[in-house]
Amino acid sequence: NGLWADLQSRNNFPNLAVIVPNQCHDMHGFVSGGPPICSTATPAESALLMSEGDAEVAKLVNGIKSSEAWQKGRNAIVLVWDENDFSNAANRVLLLVETNYAPNGRVSNRPYDHFSLLRTLEAGFGLPCLNHACDSTSKIMDDMFGK
Repeated sequence: NGLWADLQSRNNFPNLAVIVPNQCHDMHGFVSGGPPICSTATPAESALLMSEGDAEVAKLVNGIKSSEAWQKGRNAIVLVWDENDFSNAANRVLLLVETNYAPNGRVSNRPYDHFSLLRTLEAGFGLPCLNHACDSTSKIMDDMFGK
């Protein structure tokens, strides 16, 4: 409940929060080698798992955007769908950015990777880049965050 308490506090919200839903709410469901958390054994169970994931994203995004924290400063929500369906070798993933300071609804045609996101966060916080975020192929996602 730390996220919700932080969002309700007047000045106690973090500069960066990484939110990772549990396996029932991230649509993974069954954990290989472990007990079934949320079953995906039938098409109906898979559909329910997807509904749970959609509801969790809506709850988190709507909760953040309705908070006092969202109204202060320059804020962004970055949603990364970090896995594909394993049907292509390129492993293209979805990344959505919503800000409270720039127009939303932009679409980027630039190729980015996970290191691009890391480099963008590092640049936003004035930090040096780590590991492959320093590579010339890891571009700052300025077209997604507004300038």
